[in-house]
Formats: sequence, C-alpha cells, structure tokens
Amino acid sequence: MKAYQHELAHSYEHRRRLFQFSSASLFQSLITAIIVGVVVALVGVVIIKVSQTGQIPWYILASVEGIVQLLIVTVLLTILLEQRRKRSIRRTLELAFLNHHIRNAMTQMTMASNAADPEEQQRFMRDATARVSETLFRVANSADLTGLSLEVDLFGKELAHEGEEREKGDERQAKEFATNPH
Repeated sequence: MKAYQHELAHSYEHRRRLFQFSSASLFQSLITAIIVGVVVALVGVVIIKVSQTGQIPWYILASVEGIVQLLIVTVLLTILLEQRRKRSIRRTLELAFLNHHIRNAMTQMTMASNAADPEEQQRFMRDATARVSETLFRVANSADLTGLSLEVDLFGKELAHEGEEREKGDERQAKEFATNPH
C-alpha cells in the first residue's frame, strides 16, 4: 500500500454517504440540519394523517407526535455526537503517537553525534529516519485506532522494521511489474 492510498488518508476527506452527518463546511451543516428537520416534520404529518383516520383524541395525538419526534431527533443527534467524539479520540491518539515517536527519533538523531564510530552514527540515523517515515505512514494510512497505540511498540523498533519490510515488498512488486507488465 502506498502512502495516502487509504480512502480516508486525509483528515479533511469524508465518506460520501447521506446519513453520516459529517460536514466539512457550514453549507453541508445547513443541508444536514434541513434534512433532519424535513424528516421530523414528515413523521409528524404521517402521525396526524394516521390519527385522523382512527378518530384519536387531540391530546393523545399531540403526546405521541411529540414523543416520536423527540426519539428521532435524539437518535440523529446521538449519531452526530458519537461521530464527533470518535474523530476527537482519533485526533488525540494521532497527536500522541506522532509526538512520542517523532520526538524520540529526533532525540536519537541528536544523540547519534555522540557516538564515536561513524558506522554506528549512520545506523542510529537510519533507524531514526525509518522510525519517522513509518510513523508518518502509519498515521496517514491507519484505518483503525489499534495501529496508533503507544502500548504496542513504545520504543519504535517494530515501527522501523515494518517500514523496511513494506519497502522490500514494494521493491519486489516493482521488479515483478517490470518483468511482467501485463
């Protein structure tokens, strides 16, 4: 998988579904609010029409209509707030993940200058660079939140090795494509 290939690689991109209620602009928020209002109003009209055929007293009709509309608005707002809460949690995890791994990689690069052996300095620099690269790749392409957990790989060793393995796999695919382009 190449960088930014995931369908939601950028935080400003949203899925294009009718009832997701994710808005990137004021206009989209207004459209969503209008749709919710129309749905609630239509439910009220349907309840009134159904009650007219059954000769239901007005006070029962008003109570039922109010309860149904309250339930609809509650469900839709709950969906909206839950999506915003999940986005907020993801943003917090992304920032913590980036902060931890990139700061540690930069510290490693700074400390590499203290190594006496030039080969050891180069190894430290390569490891730190691989860690930064894989951290950015994982944040950009992680579909679930488990890939951004600090509990899994606190020191970043697996992070750098995953990047190397992915790059080797990409190189193999490029060689296979070069020999057999279809």
